[in-house]
Amino acid sequence: MKKNKFITLFVMLLTIALTIWGDSWAHDPSEQTVSEYLFSLQDIPDGWESLFDGKTLTGWKVVRYGGDGEPYVKDGSLVLPMAVSGPMTGVCWVGDVLPANNYIIYYEARRVRGSDIFAGLTFPYGDTAASLIFGGWGGIVNGLSSIGGFDASENETVQYFSYNNNQWYPVQLHVTPDSIRATVGKEKVIDLATAGKDIHLRDVILDTGLTLWNFNSAGEIRNIRIKKMQ
Repeated sequence: MKKNKFITLFVMLLTIALTIWGDSWAHDPSEQTVSEYLFSLQDIPDGWESLFDGKTLTGWKVVRYGGDGEPYVKDGSLVLPMAVSGPMTGVCWVGDVLPANNYIIYYEARRVRGSDIFAGLTFPYGDTAASLIFGGWGGIVNGLSSIGGFDASENETVQYFSYNNNQWYPVQLHVTPDSIRATVGKEKVIDLATAGKDIHLRDVILDTGLTLWNFNSAGEIRNIRIKKMQ
């Protein structure tokens, strides 16, 4: 009898432990199931607008860089595959007109293959544009391209740290007329006062609109949102 009670108690404790472990696993953002993620897409915080429905490329067009892969949607993520013969794959926003200043862009990204830029963001800034770079130049360069003719690897915003493949990173870009700030994961990538700075794109092949792209890598992006500021 005592043995049976011991076994029953052991089973109950084991069940409780597995339940707690299972709940913690299910709520880890990097391990969300498809159904959990698609549900979260419907729960947009106040003041934010979704730019990606998690099901289609509605509002986006494929950017042709030459020899590129074909972006597609899978399991709630926008997939930017490795380019077929050229270095880049990307998509550009063609939906409703977006602001050129006073806005915040948020998305989550992970690199699934390669060792370079996996979810670079080219964004409008007033009457020009610039690019948020992370994981570039072989995986370690982070910063803004470009400032006064200098790339992210050469200007005052450059920082050196790398990213793990198959790990989701939250990305947030905050743009005002006087500043550009960005974080990737827990790292502050850009904190730039822009007064007197010549902000521009690194390369003429990059689209001047809101564009997500990779370079010698394959990446996935989800939860793309914008918040317009006053």
